[in-house]
Amino acid sequence: MFMKNAGLLAVASLSLFGCGGSDMDLPDGDYAPAQAAEEIASIPQGLTRGDVDYRAWQWVNVGMLYCQVPNNQWDSFCGYTCSRTGAANTTQWNPYRSDCSGLVSWAWGVAAPGWNTNTIYNDTTQTQRVGYWDMQMGDAITTHNGTTGHTMIFHGWNADGSARVFQELKCGLRAQDVNIPFVKNADGSLRWVADGRTYWPVRKKVL
Repeated sequence: MFMKNAGLLAVASLSLFGCGGSDMDLPDGDYAPAQAAEEIASIPQGLTRGDVDYRAWQWVNVGMLYCQVPNNQWDSFCGYTCSRTGAANTTQWNPYRSDCSGLVSWAWGVAAPGWNTNTIYNDTTQTQRVGYWDMQMGDAITTHNGTTGHTMIFHGWNADGSARVFQELKCGLRAQDVNIPFVKNADGSLRWVADGRTYWPVRKKVL
């Protein structure tokens, strides 16, 4: 059983690397349009950090397929219909995109279909950037370059200095529980060497 307490969490992490030291799968990110103001204003509140962590882990647990659209819609980017079956097929999250920002949106309790990485990264009315030294369970680690980006939910730091995160990475893959060895920059940002981009820890102002 999954425990919300970080010290008791015991879910096996998946490796980011393939066999034989092959290159890491890099994020497809998201290309979703910006959300309307009325949708952003409808955010449910009252979640704890443990709730956020658990909600992100739920997608890992059910093997949620990466899709840039809600359930049963055609995903023109990935080239397949987003078809969720078994435990992944629920009325709770079927209205959400199941890409990287969809996972963060679901975990944070944002209204469906979810924010995109631009909102998560840049909308200072909803989120704020923090230094990696201030990161807490349930924060998002996010990058956005004006066109696309990537984001993930931070669970905690491992003994080796890597970050344990929950993420949706790319088309054809399912939600992951992974450890990423970020380089910690002096300004508080993080660099993911495998994809060459700088990420910022981002905190939702109201859970």
